[in-house]
Amino acid sequence: MPDDSNRLQRAHIVLILLLSTATFFEGYDFILLNLVLPYLRKDFGLSLLQTGYAASAIAAGTIAAFFVMRLGDTLGRRAMLLWTVVGYTVATGLTAATTDVFGFVLLQFLARVFLVAEWGISTVILAEELPAAKRGIGISIVQGAAGVGGVVGSALFPLVARVSLGWRAMYLIGLAPLVLVFFLRTRMAETRRYAALREATPEPPGWTDVLARPYRKKLAVVAMLWFFMYLGYTPIMTFWTSFAMNDRGLTPQQISLVVAIAFTLGLSGFVVAGKLMDAWGRRPTSALFFALGSFATAAAFMGPPSVWAMGLSLLVLIFFATAYLALCATFTAELFPTRLRASAAAWTNNTLGRMGMVLAPTLVGLLAERLAGVSRASPSGLGPAVAVLGLAPLVCAALVLAFLPETRNRELEEISSASQTPLG
Repeated sequence: MPDDSNRLQRAHIVLILLLSTATFFEGYDFILLNLVLPYLRKDFGLSLLQTGYAASAIAAGTIAAFFVMRLGDTLGRRAMLLWTVVGYTVATGLTAATTDVFGFVLLQFLARVFLVAEWGISTVILAEELPAAKRGIGISIVQGAAGVGGVVGSALFPLVARVSLGWRAMYLIGLAPLVLVFFLRTRMAETRRYAALREATPEPPGWTDVLARPYRKKLAVVAMLWFFMYLGYTPIMTFWTSFAMNDRGLTPQQISLVVAIAFTLGLSGFVVAGKLMDAWGRRPTSALFFALGSFATAAAFMGPPSVWAMGLSLLVLIFFATAYLALCATFTAELFPTRLRASAAAWTNNTLGRMGMVLAPTLVGLLAERLAGVSRASPSGLGPAVAVLGLAPLVCAALVLAFLPETRNRELEEISSASQTPLG
């Protein structure tokens, strides 16, 4: 059975490094779409509206990932991790050869499906293999690797985009994870919890087993947790650059410098959140980060207009807001039994949760129209609109404190047993 030691063993560290490499490229691919959109408009002759449709169609892949993520409970964690890494690598590499927008959208839609599924499966594996006292920091480190991938992608793009292949070269770099598959095949076994479960119960769970009465209410709470998190998180990542350039008048050079510094330093929030989850507890850490992240969003989009003030406020915002993902992922992985763990992640994150991601940009646009002219600091209304949606994580804090149990230092079997009663 799983190691009860409170210390990370060498095998645990290797596992964290392997999964961090996989999620690094997940972050790399996600940021790449935002970077190449202006070039796509030029190369494929797209209008702004057509570009928006293309981006929305690609984003729908995060919801379709439900069907792949769910297979982690039937085909196994190891098999699905390997297939998702292969899937998103091949889709990303083939994107470099697309000659029209339809091919680009289709391949990036598939890349999103596999990327999000890989991200979810990685969290499930960590929850099942790491010692109870180190699950928080382990999950946070792997989640943080995606943020590092986004930073590296942003730094590489101005250099790589100058070569003859242009933006296509960035997608060829995305072929690198195929090397990772070799190491995953040779160094990673099926998780001990899942292997023991399949030996004891060969029959895999049904698609709707996780909707049964013992899990239904907890599933609804965790789904709402993801929904309100994405509602507050997505506008930050989507609109800060536009806000800084159009409302605050920052130059592209200033924006590049501010973003590079803020993300490089701010991603330390993953590590701090992980350590606090293990030392202090999931519930108080989540309440702290969700609350301070909400206030930091208001400061970043409504604060003083100087470059230094905007840079500092963005750094603080990134520190708290990027940790939202690790907080939600930890609860999702810990609160459900082994036979339903991947299914629970699929039903909560990839259904209602991702709807928050899809709806957020539209809500920002509607709010911005109503709030235009309200603030001198943001004549377009974009700043106040993002600040309003930035309060959504306060709902997350309330959900955690009101409904979710503390899982710090508890074995998954103990948590699962307690979850047989509604809301622990």
